[in-house]
Amino acid sequence: MSLTTTRLLHTLSSFFPKSPPPLIFSSAATRISSFSKPSAFPSLSARLSLSFHISTMGDAPDAGMDAVQRRLMFEDECILVDENDRVVGHDTKYNCHLMEKIESENLLHRAFSVFLFNSKHELLLQQRSATKVTFPLVWTNTCCSHPLYRESELIDENSLGVRNAAQRKLLDELGIPAEDVPVDQFIPLGRMLYKAPSDGKWGEHELDYLLFTVRDVNVHPNPDEVADIKYVNQEQLKELLRKADAGEEGLKLSPWFRLVVDNFLFKWWDHVEKNTIKEAADMKTIHRPALPSNTILFILGPDHALTVLFLGTHEQLPSGPPIMGVLWPPSCLTSELRRNPKPVSSQKASCWEQMALVTTAEVCDAHSQLIGSGDLRVLEPAFQIYGRRQVFSGQIVTLKVFEDNVLVRGFLEEKGNGRVLVVDGGGSKRCAILGGNPVVQAQNNGWAGIVVNGCIRDVDEINGCDIGVRALASHPMKANKKGIGEKQVPITIAGTRICDGEWLYADTDGILISRTELSV
Repeated sequence: MSLTTTRLLHTLSSFFPKSPPPLIFSSAATRISSFSKPSAFPSLSARLSLSFHISTMGDAPDAGMDAVQRRLMFEDECILVDENDRVVGHDTKYNCHLMEKIESENLLHRAFSVFLFNSKHELLLQQRSATKVTFPLVWTNTCCSHPLYRESELIDENSLGVRNAAQRKLLDELGIPAEDVPVDQFIPLGRMLYKAPSDGKWGEHELDYLLFTVRDVNVHPNPDEVADIKYVNQEQLKELLRKADAGEEGLKLSPWFRLVVDNFLFKWWDHVEKNTIKEAADMKTIHRPALPSNTILFILGPDHALTVLFLGTHEQLPSGPPIMGVLWPPSCLTSELRRNPKPVSSQKASCWEQMALVTTAEVCDAHSQLIGSGDLRVLEPAFQIYGRRQVFSGQIVTLKVFEDNVLVRGFLEEKGNGRVLVVDGGGSKRCAILGGNPVVQAQNNGWAGIVVNGCIRDVDEINGCDIGVRALASHPMKANKKGIGEKQVPITIAGTRICDGEWLYADTDGILISRTELSV
């Protein structure tokens, strides 16, 4: 069994009652922990609570869709962006919310979330209508929607397009007249990228603008959009969170709202009460969920065989046998699992596979003979850690260049398939041979990591990417573009000879090179 796959099979039959409850997960049932820690927000510790309304992985018939929601799904054109919020096109709201499209085409659209406070500093919440296609009947912030692909909502300057869209949707959903919410009174505080399935067919993959405003407004909810509203103070919201976590009253929260609550909201709320909210704004950073310490993956295959994978430590397991679920992020699925998924029949859903990454220290302790023979080598501790993924592994692709990045970019434009690119840059510290754009490409193309015997630049952008990166240092100078170098040749870096096709294992303790894929 692969080192990066399963090392413990644990049976948890006691968690599954003999007569399973309806297949609806409360917000506490599937909890995804850990969030990226950008410099502007040094203490982020999110829980992403995902609520599922599940029947099967098969398509639900569109004929059952509410007429109003159906019209919006096909008439509204969302703004497609890349992970750096650059506009790359547009598509229907329908396509942008199909999980099949999101996963196969990596469709990402721009969105906004409005947090409206009254003069008592109470936050207006809404419960989404039962006819909503995604996340029906969940409680969320004041208004959540999308700027459309139209001139007035494509204006990037001062987030004016998004603010125009927010004013439009507050009228559409809550009947709040435009004069009650002037565009210049929306304060953009930050941006957040997240992905969350709603059921087997629909989901969200959004780059979400977080807009705050303090206004006393007239509210007349549109029943096609909103089931209920309420104003809450901080203590009342905390009680709402407690009930959602406990599964009381069937209360569910939207995943984007829970991310904001767990990472930003109460701190920003304090600024609202002090009238210093503009001091909290950071529109340069795009906050992205990192590799979580608590991830559950459920897959229902075409033969209805259930694959259940559990990574990391857990706080609470679902109370009933799941039918489908989410892996966050998809890239943490190892190459071994991609090749050899392990189905478990739905009648045996009490069998969970507990996944645990083995540390490099444990590997060294367990494989002293391999170290003695040279089949397992440890790189000298010369590398700095970059990127969100501190732990990564994969089969090695080698490259030898010197102060030239053309071949580096060329490799990362290819599909990575969970591999690691190891670049011998000659140890040069006179320029950077890896920058932010190639790393974003590597992340999107499925590379597990990049190790550079040289320098990188665009560190903030790289640190926002879900990929592991190691380098000697950072340097602002760009490299040459002559295309000179050698591909897939033996290289020597950090006192170790490395061959193409060997295996690399990296964590915060160090980097190991193995002649073959390790087993436990």
